[in-house]
Amino acid sequence: MAMFWLDHVNIRTARLDEMSAFYEGVLGLKRGKRPNFQFGGAWHYCGTNAIVHLVESVKKIKPGEAQVEHFALRAGGSMKAFQRKLRENDAPYEMVPLLEINMIQVNVFDPDGNKIEVQYAATGKDDMEPFPGKSAAAKRRFKKGAEINTTPPMPLKKSKAKTSKTNKKLGHPKAIGEPKRRARNV
Repeated sequence: MAMFWLDHVNIRTARLDEMSAFYEGVLGLKRGKRPNFQFGGAWHYCGTNAIVHLVESVKKIKPGEAQVEHFALRAGGSMKAFQRKLRENDAPYEMVPLLEINMIQVNVFDPDGNKIEVQYAATGKDDMEPFPGKSAAAKRRFKKGAEINTTPPMPLKKSKAKTSKTNKKLGHPKAIGEPKRRARNV
């Protein structure tokens, strides 16, 4: 198992249209293809990579909650070996399948309870069992990870954001595969 690159940052917002306009108009990150999630949001691209994922929240994020909900790393190699390493180090995680784009997410919680999404290409034989940790400390950080993300995403059907309503016409991203090469350190 190896980490290949920083894939994206996920930001929660109650001001989706304004945020999307900022990332596209000010930073030049074009809004593009996004899977058929059942919640509002937008993906913004740097070249061919969707590096900023905006998720529309039902209300303004409360103080003490994470607005930057997670960052994601793209991984290759054995997801089972990675899960074994996490369990051996008492690092809690949960599993999320995104089969529409052939992806399995391993959401790991660091010692402060921050969520790191580690992405693997799905194999069809993936172990989807979560690991809440063995020790009391690991279980606390798993719980803390959930507590700093309590404001739910806006259901797509209830979204009033123009951005969410126009995502469908942008299309869907391609399915992922095993990374071919690792970025070189310079």
